[in-house]
Amino acid sequence: MQSSKIPKTGRIGRFAKIIEKELGEKVLLKVMQDSGKYASFKSPEQAAWWKATIERLEKEIGKENAIKIMEYCGQKCCGQGHRRTAKKLMGESKSIEEFLNKLNKKFIGVRFKLKDKNTVVVRYDKCFCGQVKQTKQPFTTTTYCQCGVAWEKQFFESALEIPIEVELVQTVTTGTESCEFIIHI
Repeated sequence: MQSSKIPKTGRIGRFAKIIEKELGEKVLLKVMQDSGKYASFKSPEQAAWWKATIERLEKEIGKENAIKIMEYCGQKCCGQGHRRTAKKLMGESKSIEEFLNKLNKKFIGVRFKLKDKNTVVVRYDKCFCGQVKQTKQPFTTTTYCQCGVAWEKQFFESALEIPIEVELVQTVTTGTESCEFIIHI
């Protein structure tokens, strides 16, 4: 495969650019097999492509480094609009509870719950990632969903303006009925 056939736009293009920048063209070409056909795939085929691609990525660079790549993707996916929304809603709230209530009203299918004063549980009723939500075969790893971990981290750090940690508990892509994240404030 030639790097000129690898998509340059959209989420797949962003993923490719991150891989090339962080890992170089040799790894890019190994990981991005059949990506030139991606635009012609239906949703389940796209999800299958991502599943195989993440497996190739882990094989090439190891799980820990693959997680870092997906975290970079998540940082980019939670764009300025999402971060502005987080800051705005928190600025309009008198407490973290009020902020979470506003999020529960704004984001249908996502539930935000304060577990204790330093812990928030976030549960998605379904996978919201258009790239993989139509998966027919469960992913064998949660590496792809580290993108969501980084997304939640960006979002909550923008709102709270303090460093936070995010823990991935479960994901729809690996066969559970919901995605769940724990936000440690």
